[in-house]
Amino acid sequence: MQMSFAALAAASSLALTACGQPGPSGGSAADSSVQRFAVTLQGEDIGYMQIEVSREGPDTTRVTEETVWDLVLMGTSRHVVMDLDATADTTLDLRRLDFHLTDGTSEISSSTVRDGQNLVTTIHSAGRDIATSSAVEGGFLPAVADLACARLSWEDGQVRRFPSFDPATGTVSEAVVTSLGEEPSDLLGDTVQATHLRLALMGTTTDIWVWNGQIVRELDGGLSMEMTRVPPGQGGDVTSTRDLYQVFAVSSTPVSDPRRPGTRRFELGGDIDWSAFQLDYPPVQSAEGNVVTVTTGVPSDIQPFPPVVPDSSFQRWLALEPMVQSDDPLIVKAADSVTAGSADSWDAACAICRFVDVAVENTPTVSLPSSVEVLQSRRGDCNEHTVLFVALARAVGLPARMCAGIVYLDGAFGYHAWPLVWVGQWVPMDPTFGQLVADPTHVILAEGDLESQYVITSVMGRLRVTELPVQTE
Repeated sequence: MQMSFAALAAASSLALTACGQPGPSGGSAADSSVQRFAVTLQGEDIGYMQIEVSREGPDTTRVTEETVWDLVLMGTSRHVVMDLDATADTTLDLRRLDFHLTDGTSEISSSTVRDGQNLVTTIHSAGRDIATSSAVEGGFLPAVADLACARLSWEDGQVRRFPSFDPATGTVSEAVVTSLGEEPSDLLGDTVQATHLRLALMGTTTDIWVWNGQIVRELDGGLSMEMTRVPPGQGGDVTSTRDLYQVFAVSSTPVSDPRRPGTRRFELGGDIDWSAFQLDYPPVQSAEGNVVTVTTGVPSDIQPFPPVVPDSSFQRWLALEPMVQSDDPLIVKAADSVTAGSADSWDAACAICRFVDVAVENTPTVSLPSSVEVLQSRRGDCNEHTVLFVALARAVGLPARMCAGIVYLDGAFGYHAWPLVWVGQWVPMDPTFGQLVADPTHVILAEGDLESQYVITSVMGRLRVTELPVQTE
């Protein structure tokens, strides 16, 4: 188990977020064509990020980025490399973008081409090409946020709203950028009057300091991740010692016998806007404000197999998604084989859970998993287990959805992903833990694909959990 990759992807949006139409910029003592940053997480060095800008003709600009992180996940070291190569016009208006991510054990890449107001993204994973498209509202979509924001002219208190493209998921969202005024900032040993911007996107907040077309510094306060400008030649090996699971562990009161089924009640505290969250998932989880009650157990209402789905509202939990390739021949063949001879839908769901638990080696990863890739590689963490379970379930007609939230493990709550499956009623299962019924310390904070899970990053570093007595009638 590990924190959802959505958290790291959101953190990397420091450099991948679209901000707006750039304006003219002045010269500077520092080189604006090569901008290099040291990246720290809660004060510890974890890697570097570098942006390079070059002209490739009278009306063409090329932007490349490389982000290298060395992380420890559940005691396992991971060398994470993210590359971005974009072509734009001289104002940084996006034309084409290629993205690649690997952590040494798995990799994924995508290619995006802009056609007017439409972005066509092809995600490459496990020898498959997954095509998606997104509409762009407005005429300008920058290839890289930081440079676009740095080239804008800002007035104190000014607010701008712009489309933002995430190459990792191929989706477009709205970014809101607010100018907080000018502040003296250090840029490679010089003091400059940098403009302090605050970027709100997909539940995350990032502070960015910019000056004369350059990025000076960036800070995600929730994640305690910071990017600070360093000379282009600075490098060297970075060795992280702090495990991300401990870094992002959630403060909580002790929970006794956390694996027992039944009902538990928790108060979710912290400086968090809970209106941005959906916390009701009947019959598994109910909420009154920021107090949630989780009830899990073996289902009493069980459908035959394949199930008779009651109405069209369930179709979204049977549908294909870019990373949930439930119609792929390999997925269909595996799902049919695993569930052959099932007595009913609950029996089929249990067979899928057992298969994923045994077939997928628990290995911490930093990746964007697709179901076909997981079926072939047979390794991964909670995200990989969940995406494969959901694809196999949907392939045989069982409505299933991906959940992300927190779970109690080793004396603390940590971020986790697991599936809900409908067998006549919704039941949480956890193939990562080998639980046919997920225990009631599984608190859902979001459901859906990785884009939907970004909202969880807004609670990181802020969330506190207190177990409350279960109310009785």
